[in-house]
Amino acid sequence: MAQSSTPGVLIVGAGPAGLFAAWELVRHGVRPRLLEQRLAPHHETRGTALQPAVLDLIDRAGLIEPFLSGGVHIKHSQLMGPGMLQIMSADFAGVGCQYEFQCSQPQWQTERILRDHLALRGVKVEYGTEVVGIDADVEPLRVTIRANDRSETLQPRYLIGAGGAHDITRHSMQEHLVGETYGGKFIVADVKLGVAVPPETARITVGASGFTLFAPLPDDRWLIFVSRDPDDERDQLPTAAELGRLVNSRVGGDAGLSDLRWVSYFKMHKREAESLSDGRRFLLGDSGHMSSPLGGEGINAAFMDAADIAWKLALVVRGAAKPSLLESYAIERGMADRHALDVSNEIHGHVTALVAAYCESSAPKLPSSTAEQLAAAARKRSMLDISYAGSPLVGEAGQSSVGPAPGERFPASLKLRGESHHLIVFGAAPWLERMRARWDGLVTIRDGSAEGFDPAKAGAPGGGAVLVRPDGFIGFRAAPANATTMAALDAHLASYLIPAAGA
Repeated sequence: MAQSSTPGVLIVGAGPAGLFAAWELVRHGVRPRLLEQRLAPHHETRGTALQPAVLDLIDRAGLIEPFLSGGVHIKHSQLMGPGMLQIMSADFAGVGCQYEFQCSQPQWQTERILRDHLALRGVKVEYGTEVVGIDADVEPLRVTIRANDRSETLQPRYLIGAGGAHDITRHSMQEHLVGETYGGKFIVADVKLGVAVPPETARITVGASGFTLFAPLPDDRWLIFVSRDPDDERDQLPTAAELGRLVNSRVGGDAGLSDLRWVSYFKMHKREAESLSDGRRFLLGDSGHMSSPLGGEGINAAFMDAADIAWKLALVVRGAAKPSLLESYAIERGMADRHALDVSNEIHGHVTALVAAYCESSAPKLPSSTAEQLAAAARKRSMLDISYAGSPLVGEAGQSSVGPAPGERFPASLKLRGESHHLIVFGAAPWLERMRARWDGLVTIRDGSAEGFDPAKAGAPGGGAVLVRPDGFIGFRAAPANATTMAALDAHLASYLIPAAGA
């Protein structure tokens, strides 16, 4: 057995979570080692729709162009009943971010973009490499891997588990995905369709026999979900003709299904690990939580997991932050991932309730919604309402009830480039020179008014200072900015960052 050099961060699993975590670590100055048990990249469609909030993250990461140019922009959604009659529709206009649409493309395409950019930075996925043992009773961790019939022992400081539902990192932590498996059996497929669907639109059709979901993909293809018949116990995957007949029975007409490229049976889950981290091991994506794909939250929560842990790990590995900073990952992403599961569960329940209602009545009654409720639902679906309020990395001194609160996404975060924290100051503020010297390289101080930031939209209409974390979320607000509130801000930074030498 060979002993290798020790990586600061080892990532197990090269799906979207592991790949994006690797990219964000590299961007923040840490080069991880990235392992994947599969022998080669897959070519499966899987998770497709990237939500507006995640497109913001991808833009901050410097990767947005290939996603925008290669994916289909979904701006609308339809809910249809029997006879192809529209029950309701919704769109993403006005959700309040740069990207008011979903970007839809096959998961293999998303992974290829991330792999290609990592390769340009000298990080390659080590395919055909299996983790066969993790010993956490030693310091540092001891991880045994096997590739080409050769074993190797690694001793990483930190281990990211991004290997999916059967992730060995989670098993080594004695964690389980607790929750439920929804009733019913389902088929997912990548096909072409002949049915007329408006451009840039995803559609769900419900009826007494079940439901279908059509989501557009590049090259005039579609990702479809369809409920199986309750008595269908076959293990053999359906042919295109069989799948076409099933889809036609759900939509009440000829959907024109053809060119079946990929198909799989699956079940839907609402499950999460009790803890996403023990301080040295971290669970990302399906390793830590699984949600109904009807909500389209799963791959997006994986991206957000990666963005949250990467900047924190990078600061700790570089010696710029205290290891206690990493405790916030399980707290913050635990709250956010549970919220994503709840949103997916709500959408899943709405669809299945309509199917059940149509079994009993030809016209189930739908609750009416106000414009404000529809707008809130769109932001929730877009994952723009994620909040880390209650995290130890979120605080406030002074008082302001206007604009986004600490813990929420900073609306103009795309104007804040780079990898540091940003302190946006409106009006006069004491301690700024001291802050510059004390947090040099870790906090960039910006003149909010001179740079065109709206103080009301930043949450400081009467003046003050707003700290935006490297992930674009508000970490602290001092409003107004006086000696007391700025001292509180400085203490907040000192709770997890290490100040410049001599400061």
